[in-house]
Amino acid sequence: MKRFFLMLLLSAFAMSGCKEKAPGEVAVLLFNSITLGNADDVKENIYFSDLAEYEVFCQYLDMALDSDRFKTRTAGYNSDYKVVSEQIDGDVAYVELSGYTVLKQMTRFNVRLVKVDGAWKVDGDQSVIHGTKPMAQ
Repeated sequence: MKRFFLMLLLSAFAMSGCKEKAPGEVAVLLFNSITLGNADDVKENIYFSDLAEYEVFCQYLDMALDSDRFKTRTAGYNSDYKVVSEQIDGDVAYVELSGYTVLKQMTRFNVRLVKVDGAWKVDGDQSVIHGTKPMAQ
């Protein structure tokens, strides 16, 4: 009986810690992580079907985030992206985000996500940003 209770308790803890993030949450996390210089969150939340492309992306990301130009442009900058809309169709989702660019312009753009092994990832195979358009203020 104790063993059964322990297994039930462990299962409940495991399930509570595995809450799936919505596509919008993943997109916001990825883009805010870029501007914060958090490469690990970016790498964890983007997907490329070709491992070589993923590795090249990671190398360029690391170089960009380590550059003095990036550090200068993003010093004191907080993108604070927010979800405008989210559309899910099976294992593909489209999220429209809004936020401020490094140049302090409000912008909106679309992000395509795919479900990989049960988790949403920004689709690096497709253009991550399908188009940008400044928002009227």
